[in-house]
Amino acid sequence: MYICTKFIYFIFFSMFKYPKNKFFHWALGVFVFSLSFQSCVNYKNQIYFQGMADSTAKVNTQQPDLILQRGDQLSIRVYALDEKSAAYFNQPMGLGQGGNIANATGAGNLIGYLVNESGEIEFPKLGILNVLGYTQQQLRDTLQEKLKPYLKEPIVTVTLMNFRVTFITATDANTTLINNNKTTILQFIGTVGGINWLDKRDNIVVIRTINDVRQTFRVNLTDASVFNSPAFFLQPNDIIYVEPNSRKFLETNVQLLSYITTITSAITIAILFVNDLIR
Repeated sequence: MYICTKFIYFIFFSMFKYPKNKFFHWALGVFVFSLSFQSCVNYKNQIYFQGMADSTAKVNTQQPDLILQRGDQLSIRVYALDEKSAAYFNQPMGLGQGGNIANATGAGNLIGYLVNESGEIEFPKLGILNVLGYTQQQLRDTLQEKLKPYLKEPIVTVTLMNFRVTFITATDANTTLINNNKTTILQFIGTVGGINWLDKRDNIVVIRTINDVRQTFRVNLTDASVFNSPAFFLQPNDIIYVEPNSRKFLETNVQLLSYITTITSAITIAILFVNDLIR
């Protein structure tokens, strides 16, 4: 409340310490009061999930299937009745296979298949496979079918290794690697430490790109409708932007506002002094 108090004090200082030229001071007071009103934080906008009543209801927790995209890094493990035969498909291949294999940043020593700019990976025995637009389940089923000539009853697991989400505010930005592919925006915000009380909760922007198509969603955490938002479940490479409110802008410019207050006071005194000399 520092800025609000400072502005209100300045209003009374201007109007009562220098009672002459009242029109000028009242106009200045209205202007400054409007700024101070904007700088105050609305209590209601700090409350999450407004409109949610006590109830019991069945909810849909099914996340849309993740679509594989260029730059995705996949962990593909193959199992079969003959473990030795399956082990051939699980060997670290290293770079040199068309640049197909790469270390996953932040994922320890895991080795993954990198989806190149053509949407392809190079898999042992099967060669080059176009996986762009596949879901993890579709790629799993495809590999299991293609491996049947080489393995008896093959089982394949496909896991996205570089599920990253970028979180941006007016004062900070970071990219987080998520291990759980079924992560909601609420869980993610909790992971990064929540939203600063000076940032907007009612107009969070989620930017999502799937198959070269960019989508933008607005999420209101102060309303219970957030649970029905298409951005409630996060997707790989989502960008979450939290806007600052006007109070935060003013707080970060306290020194500038102090200078403005001082200069305005000096100008006011000078005007009053000149008026007194003229009279």
